[in-house]
Amino acid sequence: MLLFASQRTSNISKQPLGAAAKAVTLAVMLWLCAGLPHLVAAEIVSVSADNRRAQAPAIAVTGDGTIHAVWFDKGAVGEADRKGARVGGGRHSHQAFADLYYAQWQPGQPGFSQNIRINPDVGQVWGFSISRPVIDADAEGRIHVVYPGNGVSPETGKSVASSFYTRSTDGGQQFELPIQLNGHPVEDLSALIMGGLSQAQVFSGMAVSDAGTVHTFWLDTRGMSESRRASLYYRRSEDGGGEFQSEVRIQENDQCPCCQVSAIVRGESSVFVSARRVRGDNIRMPAVMRSSDGGTTFGSPLETGGVPWRLDGCPLKLMAMATTPSGIHSLVHNGAEEPPGLLYSQAENMADAFSAPQKIHPDAAISDSPAMATIGETLLAVWHGKAGGPRRIFYRFSLDGGEHFLPVQELPTGDANVGYPAVAATPDGQFAVVWQADEVIQMMRLKIPSQRMSH
Repeated sequence: MLLFASQRTSNISKQPLGAAAKAVTLAVMLWLCAGLPHLVAAEIVSVSADNRRAQAPAIAVTGDGTIHAVWFDKGAVGEADRKGARVGGGRHSHQAFADLYYAQWQPGQPGFSQNIRINPDVGQVWGFSISRPVIDADAEGRIHVVYPGNGVSPETGKSVASSFYTRSTDGGQQFELPIQLNGHPVEDLSALIMGGLSQAQVFSGMAVSDAGTVHTFWLDTRGMSESRRASLYYRRSEDGGGEFQSEVRIQENDQCPCCQVSAIVRGESSVFVSARRVRGDNIRMPAVMRSSDGGTTFGSPLETGGVPWRLDGCPLKLMAMATTPSGIHSLVHNGAEEPPGLLYSQAENMADAFSAPQKIHPDAAISDSPAMATIGETLLAVWHGKAGGPRRIFYRFSLDGGEHFLPVQELPTGDANVGYPAVAATPDGQFAVVWQADEVIQMMRLKIPSQRMSH
């Protein structure tokens, strides 16, 4: 299978949700739901407008409790996707022309603010549910965003997809003009990548420390050979996104080219980045690398375990990561498991192996699209999956750093086609969860449960 050969936008209903009515209905449902003591009913709100086609949300929370959300906008309801170059031979286009939208919710407000477009010109964003935007915030209240965008290489004159960074220094009122993180590719690799792109520097990850050190990562096709494996690149800013140091290649031509990179920080010195390595006969396994010196150097990749997944193509799966005082936690899909689903594992010390992975949702026919967040030793895992019905949003709490988990719970999201959750901790000791419901982004909050762990 060729690079990006299985890339698709999500096949989601294009019917309007009726956001206001849905929010009221869901709020009533939550008050009536038994056995769901973690839900905060008043927090169910619509993030995006119900007359727009939204997908792939991401959120961050600033110290004042404001929840900042970004997502891809595919146009008005009823509009078809903007198509890229026509591709022969039965192959689909790898081009996409979307926009990146932003809104915020402040404590005490009934809903999210007016949606605004971040990218300067319409259609600049290379947007898919499996190549999501990333948003984070620092202790100074600066909001940092990384997203994939369309462009043309000045070296070859051919279409490329690149990673872009922007920030807001005024609480989300306005965003600076984006900068391109990656260097311009000088090779025309159209014959390898196909689908209308000559190169790609996307599937980005980002993590921001409280002090404002911005760590960015992306998968890069520069130097790609017939093996069609990508390199992992890194670039950081130590002044809150004002200026970035030069890009650095930290893994060369051994990365699965379409599995989005994830990154997190712990304190100012520990940086963790995950990607999916390719080894042997197309074995594609997720792995984590750690820097203990703030990104100056990175250790060797440490695989998170599971049945070796042999695949002649890209799984298109990201890994969710989180840290607690006791360790690093991973949650990632493995298609070689039976049934295929999400595996949870942890490592107390990155010098050691990850623990034997466990299925986070053993009864699911399939589980995917993970997200995690922590408050102290409390860990919340969220994902979408199927368990005897249509795809739903599920979650589990651990109150002891991942040693044990409470039973699987399902969010009462109504009849919408739901998926692609994201989660962040809030300063009042709760968690904010967003997800895609049909083509509208929705949010609710979860409280940390008080009952004992189920062993």
